[in-house]
This record gives sequence, C-alpha cells and structure tokens, in this order.
Amino acid sequence: MKYRKLIVFAIISMFLFISPATAASFNLTSSTKQVSPNGTFTVSVGGDCIGRVNITVSNGTPSTSSVWVEQGYQTITVKAGSSGSVTVTASPVTGFSDPDANIYNPGSRSVTVNISSPSNPSTSQTKPTTQTKPPVQAPVKSSNNNLSSLTTSIGELSPKFNSDTNEYSLNLPGDITSIKIDATSSDSKAKINGLGDVSLKPGNNTINITVTAENGSTKDYKINVYVDDTPQITINYKGNKIGVIRNFEGVTIPQGFTENTKEIDNHTITLFTNKNITVIYGLNEKNEKYFYLYDDIRNECLSKFIPLSIGNHNLYIIDPTFKNNNLTLSTITISDEKIDCYKFGDNVDNYCLISSINTDGKALEYLYESTENTVQLYPSFLASSLEKSNNVIVYILSAFLLLSVCISAFLFYKLISGGKHEKSK
Repeated sequence: MKYRKLIVFAIISMFLFISPATAASFNLTSSTKQVSPNGTFTVSVGGDCIGRVNITVSNGTPSTSSVWVEQGYQTITVKAGSSGSVTVTASPVTGFSDPDANIYNPGSRSVTVNISSPSNPSTSQTKPTTQTKPPVQAPVKSSNNNLSSLTTSIGELSPKFNSDTNEYSLNLPGDITSIKIDATSSDSKAKINGLGDVSLKPGNNTINITVTAENGSTKDYKINVYVDDTPQITINYKGNKIGVIRNFEGVTIPQGFTENTKEIDNHTITLFTNKNITVIYGLNEKNEKYFYLYDDIRNECLSKFIPLSIGNHNLYIIDPTFKNNNLTLSTITISDEKIDCYKFGDNVDNYCLISSINTDGKALEYLYESTENTVQLYPSFLASSLEKSNNVIVYILSAFLLLSVCISAFLFYKLISGGKHEKSK
C-alpha cells in the first residue's frame, strides 16, 4: 500500500512539471473573392510556424516569389489577369518547422479569386437596388444629300443625270440669256440651293447647286454652261468686216471707259465710252481681236484703238493720220502690240511716227524711239514744214521740167527755121 501511494504521487508530479507543447499551424487567405480584370488584391500567408514559403500564381503576377514567416503572417500583392480566375499557391520549403523547431510539413495551401467581366459583373458584388430609366436617345438625323433629279429649261445635260455624278456640261445657242434650273432631293428633309432662273453671258458660265442633308452635311453639283459667243453683228472698217465680240472674259477695258449697250438689227452690242470717245471690241477677218474707234452715228469703225503705256505716257494708238510720200508706212511691235507707223528711212530706223488720240478726241502725233522705248510729242509745225518742203520740191521740179520743154521746143524751132533759109538761097 505504501508503494502504491508513491507511484501515484510520482505520476502526478510528472504531469505538473512537464510544459505543454504548442500546436503548429499554416494558412493562406485572400482579401477578396473577386477582382476586376487586371486588378490587384492581397493574400496573407503564415501561422504558428517558421520557415520560407514559395509563392506561385496562375493567371496573375505576385509581388514576390517567396516570403519568410516566423510565428506570424506575411502579405503579398497579386495582379490578376484579364479574365477567368487567379489561383495563388503557398508551398513551405525544406526545413519548415513548428515554434519548437520541430520539423513541420503541413503541405501547400491554395486560394482562388474570380475575375469579374465589366459587362457581366459577378452576382457576388453588391448591386444597387434603385432602378434607373434608360437615357432617351435623340433621333438620328439623315445624312442623305443626294439629288434624285436635275433638269434645265433648255438643252440637255452631258452626261445624263446620275445622283453620283457631280459635274455636267451644257452648250447653248448664242441668243440664250437665261436658263431655269430645277432639281429634287432624294431625302425630303434635305435643302437645295441654286435653283430657279439664272442669268447667262456669252462664253463660259458656272452654275453651282448645293444640297444640305438634315444632319448638315453638304454635296455640290456643278453645271458648266457654254453660250455660243460667235459675233452676231459685223461693222464696216475700211472695206473689211469687224465682228462685235460678246465675250469679254480676260479682256482689260480701257481705263476711264464705261460699258454701255446699243441695239442693232434686234441684237445688243456692247460699247465702251468716255465723254468724247466710243470704242467696240471686235474680231477682224484674220481672227485678230482689237478695240476699234467707233462712229455711233454712221455705224462704222474709223480706226484701230490700242491702249498702250510707253514710259510715263498712256496713249490711245490709232491708225496713222499723217501721210507723206517721203515716209514709209511700217508695222512695229511695242509691248507685244503691233503698231502701224511711219518711218523716216534706213538711216533713222529706230524712229517712228505714230498717231494717237487723247481723251478729248483730238488726234496727236508722237515720235517713238525704239532703242530707249520713249515717245515725245511731235510738233505739228514740223509735220507742216515737212509737207510744205515736199510741195516746194514738187513745184521746183515741175518748173524745171516746163523750162526744159520750152528750151527744147525753141531749139527745135530754130533748127527747122535754119534749114528752110539754106534751101531758099
């Protein structure tokens, strides 16, 4: 009985003096169950354990590939992929132990996080319970800016109308002065500008039609109209016919002249006038175009009329009015214009006498020098003196010829009289 009591006492004492062992643990948890595409989340790894843990991630990227845990937890950031789910795995390496340095091999731990779709978020996310009405969509405005038809009151378009063809041509007779344009749009809500009556001039005309769709986009159609500009009226000029030109595109009207019109044989011609001079623009029989000095009363052209600047002089060149048998009528070129003038001879070939008219209608003579391209007013008394001197020469030659005839007749008479006297002896 005594030994039995000693054994019980020994067993109780052993349990009282032996320290209890600490239980080991190893865990892996995630901060969320769902993450947005390419978003980030965190995981915690560790527990009552000591050692290195390797971190691997499928469909994602960890902030580190391994951590050291020692009776606690380490946090790792993970970046998710674009879709599907992310799985994070924590694996203790060799030498892992419990807090008492005893070998501890708990095995790997894994956690999976779903990647939500932007258009189909997971039902695990909290959704607002308040229902909202969808936004009211504004009506879509039409972009149709095509024509379904395009017509003219006279003539035929070339090519034939097609809504996809933007440019057309139209040739009309010379007596047409206006045309009416009509068109319809493919969309009734589109607007058309450029329709109705359009005035035309001889030569080239351009008519633009613009279609504006309901949404504001535009489309242009163009008609190139040519009105025959062949002269309809001819006017006499020194035995020749001058056709009165109707198309003045590219023509420079003489400075100081204004445009007027005149009716001749049911046709309208254009005149250009200042206070004392009237000119027309005409086409001669050689297809050359000039201004012509025009006599409105006699309805005839009196002379070519060529506006020309020489040095500081602005001249209106006309046909030569000064005539002299000792001068030679020639044609020279000044500033690309062919000018008729009188030259004095081969020894003074660089000088030429040209005729002009001033704004008062008075004819003037100018002496032109081609070397320096200069002109100066030619005094009228020189022309008169030259004419008079030529007349004197004619008179002297005539008197000399008459005297020669008289002397010859006298000598012939004496010769005949002398012969008769010899025979009488």
